[in-house]
Amino acid sequence: MAAIWSFDLTDRDVVNIPGETPSEITDMVIFNEEGFGNDTDIMETVKNFNKSDEGVFAVASTTRSLKVLVEFLRSPTVNIPVRDLDIGRITPVEIRKVYKTSDGKRKLSTILAFEVDVTPEATQLAERLQVKVIFGGVLETLCQEFKEHVKETKIDDGAILPCVLSILPDLVFNKDNPIVLGVLVVKGFIKLGTPICNMGRDCLQTGRIAWIEKDQKSVTSAEEGEAVMIKIVPSNPKQDGFSSGRHFDISDRILISQMTRESMDALTSKFKDQLNIADSEFLSDMECVLNIK
Repeated sequence: MAAIWSFDLTDRDVVNIPGETPSEITDMVIFNEEGFGNDTDIMETVKNFNKSDEGVFAVASTTRSLKVLVEFLRSPTVNIPVRDLDIGRITPVEIRKVYKTSDGKRKLSTILAFEVDVTPEATQLAERLQVKVIFGGVLETLCQEFKEHVKETKIDDGAILPCVLSILPDLVFNKDNPIVLGVLVVKGFIKLGTPICNMGRDCLQTGRIAWIEKDQKSVTSAEEGEAVMIKIVPSNPKQDGFSSGRHFDISDRILISQMTRESMDALTSKFKDQLNIADSEFLSDMECVLNIK
């Protein structure tokens, strides 16, 4: 006989990734009663776990393993925030969910998998969508690999790349939340997570790039000279959304990346040996346009 435990995973099958057809799944996860045994504290620990608005996706092989993982992650010495939980092997379903909820932030595009397998299809999709899957059977090793991953992504997250985008007026499909439109990368480089502001509206911050499509395929970046479709969502998930006519309008023509002194310094620190004269002039122009002191 099986016990049915309602797990809050109803959004797992609504991730819209071009070229992908999400598998049909259920929002009910079925466990054997033997998984809990006589220790009802296992279920209570997991059910009462306080999820973070931003964090990793934690997965374990069984409910008992999930309890161990949860207690380890929320211990004071580890303190890794967790956005969501699951049980079972890693499939493309989990990769799509993490991709959707991470909003392009590499540090948040992470799955910590304890004593579980990863399907080949999930591995391939994770590589394409830049979702990091850290898996193994030793909790301390998972923690250490995650910390190393955070260090690797820290500079990348702070180093916002400069860009100038020309809006393709015939390819504006939605001007509200989310903004969906075609752009030409006139100068610079864009990637998932790039914050965007509207140059025609005193550089008012519009949102963050959550999705990029080229030739009807999902991509993670676009270079100078490429024409792509992008989706812009509010930078803050708790933000109500855009105000049509204030943040963006059909008459607008130029979007640029929203940079700060901190992001400028992070960029020059990471790529100081690769910046040429033209790059330095471009950064100087961005500083003037954005009034960065």
